[in-house]
Amino acid sequence: MKNVAVLSCWFGYKCNKPRRINSFATLKQWCYATIKNLLPFSIFDALGLVSIIPHAPDGIENSYFYSNNKRLKKEVLLKGWHFCFIESDLDNGESITSSLLAKKVKFLQIDDTHFKHAEHIVYMDSRRISDDIADIIKLNRKGILLRYEARFKPTIWHEVEDAKGQERYVRHMDKTIDFIKTKLKNGYCANNRVMNTGIIAYAMPSKSKQIKSLCDEVYNACITLKQPECQIFWCLLSQPYQDILHAVEATEIKTRSGL
Repeated sequence: MKNVAVLSCWFGYKCNKPRRINSFATLKQWCYATIKNLLPFSIFDALGLVSIIPHAPDGIENSYFYSNNKRLKKEVLLKGWHFCFIESDLDNGESITSSLLAKKVKFLQIDDTHFKHAEHIVYMDSRRISDDIADIIKLNRKGILLRYEARFKPTIWHEVEDAKGQERYVRHMDKTIDFIKTKLKNGYCANNRVMNTGIIAYAMPSKSKQIKSLCDEVYNACITLKQPECQIFWCLLSQPYQDILHAVEATEIKTRSGL
C-alpha cells in the first residue's frame, strides 16, 4: 500500500514515572517504570512487559513514528517504523508539554516531506494501533474518518466532565469552558456526539484544504489554551466540516488493544 502513510508518536521518557510518590501504589509505579527504562526492549516480551512502542501496522511500508526521545530510535526501527525526530526537551509522557507535542503529529502540523504524495494518511495513537488499514480507507468516504467514543457521550459537556479526572486536562479547564461558551454563543452546538481522536484517517489530496483548515483550528485551540484534551475541541470545531467528516461506531475499526 504505497499510497498510504501511517503516523504515530510518543513524546517523553521511555516509560512514565509518577511525579510524586505519596502512596505505596505510586511507589510501585515508580519502581516499575524505572526498571522498564533500564531494561533492553528486546527482553520486554520475554518478561511479559508491554512496550510503549508498538509494531508498525502490517503491510504498510510508509509508517512513521515521531518522538523527541532518541533512545527509542533502535526499537522504533526494529518494529517496522521510520523514526522521525522532533526537537524538544524530554518531559513526562503524561505532561501537558508532551501531550501537546503529540497534537503536532495528530493534526498534521509537521513536515510532510516523507508523505506529501500519499493519497491516504492514517494517524494512530501508540496505544490504538490497527492493522485493518485497507478497511479504514474503504470506510473513509468523505475525507476524514474517525470513531465515536465507545461509551456514548451525546454532548461536549460529557467530555468536559470526563476530562476533569486527569490533572493535565483539568489545569486549564476554566479557560477551556470559557472558550466553549463563547463558541456556543456564536452558533455552535453542545449536542454533538463525542468522537475519539485516537485514530484519524485523512483522504488526501482531494480534501486537503478543508482537512488542513479543521486540523489547524483544533491544533491552535489546544496550543492557545494549553489544553491537550483535543476531543473537546474536535467535538466543537468539527461542526462546520460535516461534509468531509464521517464517524463510525468504535466496534467498526478494530485495534490491537481492543480500545
